[in-house]
Parts: sequence; structure tokens; C-alpha cells
Amino acid sequence: MSLFMGLCQLFWKSVEKSDAKNIASQSEPEGIRRICDTPYIDDGNPLHLFDVYYPENADGKLPVIIDIHGGGWMYGTKELNKIYCLNLAKRGYTVFNLSYRLVPEVTVYEQLRDVMSALDYISLHLEEYPCDSNSIMLTGDSAGGMLASYCAALLESEKLRDVFKTADPGIKLKTLLLTSPVASAKKKGVIGFYTKKMWGKNYKNEAGYNYMNFDEIAPLAVFPPTCLITSSGDTLGLKQTVEQAELLRNKGTETLLLNYPKYDGVDLPHVFSVLASESKAGIDAIEKALGFFEKHIER
Repeated sequence: MSLFMGLCQLFWKSVEKSDAKNIASQSEPEGIRRICDTPYIDDGNPLHLFDVYYPENADGKLPVIIDIHGGGWMYGTKELNKIYCLNLAKRGYTVFNLSYRLVPEVTVYEQLRDVMSALDYISLHLEEYPCDSNSIMLTGDSAGGMLASYCAALLESEKLRDVFKTADPGIKLKTLLLTSPVASAKKKGVIGFYTKKMWGKNYKNEAGYNYMNFDEIAPLAVFPPTCLITSSGDTLGLKQTVEQAELLRNKGTETLLLNYPKYDGVDLPHVFSVLASESKAGIDAIEKALGFFEKHIER
């Protein structure tokens, strides 16, 4: 492992401590049925697992949400977003919360294949859960937002599936929800140096080199109606989220940008609606994003 990757892992270890403290401070909602640790690839890898959550009193088929956690491609599992996903489920949804392999053991390419494999497994097993297969929203935050963006494109573009070597799960999305997504891996400066490394040591020689930025994949796919969330304190994602929303609008995609200024006089941090899903601001953002989803279900 390179010195750079070693230092990055030390950084994410410090983030893990902070996140663990944050998660411990939150209460899990009651009345949720949980089916945990189902393998979407049966290879014994604990990062090839997903959980399913839905209300215990579910009556009939429910709209579906599939969530991809963030963590800079190097950190996190489904446990990171568990409370967020449980809070989505309590509102009347069947929620799939999945893990995927992490850098440096793999690159972004393998992560995309993991998520697409999860989507393929889920599509084949929807009838085992209270799921409306015609009402599916894919969501992700930060690095997970990037993976969600790319998977939405891969679902629609045979050319991109050939480039990234993924199959077609056959899932049709009603909407896409992106919370502070990373939209550009080729940025200059410190952040760009980091993001390029996530694609592998020889990323310039890979088939996907010309598709490492969202604006490079966007012309190749038709995206579902998309809601994006960011905030004034989102130092990592504000600019990229706004730029991605503008790009989607220019493509003719129905786009809702929830860009929060100070809330009660406080700057809201990166992915606030995921990490603090029961805060006043988190509830507000989630309700608006789900309202966007419900509007398209009704259509």
C-alpha cells in the first residue's frame, strides 16, 4: 500500500470514531421489520451484504428506496446509514441498505460492479418483500451519490455498461436522490489528487478514463427525475452539487435542487440529512425529497 493510501486510511479511522459517536447519540425508530445481512454476491465477503427495512404493519406493496452509503470510497458499510434508512422506512417505504467493497482493496470500477450486482439481485428478489417494482428510487450521499449517479446512467446506457463491464439489472427508476454527490474526479488540487487515486494507480490507461466526470457520462444516458441536496456548510459538495443540478437541467431532466442556507442561524454540514436524519433540517430535506418521489409515483 502506498504512503498516500495509508495516510488516507488513518484519516478515515478518525472519521469512524466521530461517526460512531454520532450514531450512538441517535435513537432507532420502532416498528420496523428488519431482514439483515443478505448476500447479493454469495462469496462470503461481508461487504457483499444488504439489509431490508419496512414497517411491521406494511399492508401491500410499498415504494422502494435503494441506498448507497458515502465515505470517500474508502470507508463505511451499510451500518453507517442504518438510522437514516430506518427513518426512511418508517415513512412507509421498503428500504434496501447495502455495503460494497472499499478502496484500496478495489477501485471505483469494482465498486460500481458491486452496486450493479446488488441492483441485479434486488430486481430478481423484489417479490420476496413488500415492494412495488414500478416505484423505485435510487439514492446515495457523497461518494455514494457519485456511485448512484453512475449506476443510474449504467441502467440506461449499453455503451457505459460495456465500458465499465457491468450487466443490465433491468431496474427502472422513478427518481434519483443525490445528497452532496461527487461529480468530478478530475478536479485540480488536493481533492482532485485524492479522487483520481480512487480509480486506480493506472487510471489514465483504463477504459473509463474519459468518463470519470459526471459531465462525461451525462450525454450517454437519460436520467430519471432527480432531487439533489446540499447546504451552505457543505464544503466538500456544495459547488459540485449545484453544478450537477445545472447540468441535469440543461439536459432536460426534471431537477429539484434543495440548497439550504443557514438553518436556524447555523451552517448545515456535508450530508446533514443523512447523518442527522431526525434533526429539524434533516426532516425537512427528507420530506421534500420524498414528496418529489411521491409526485412521480402518482404520475
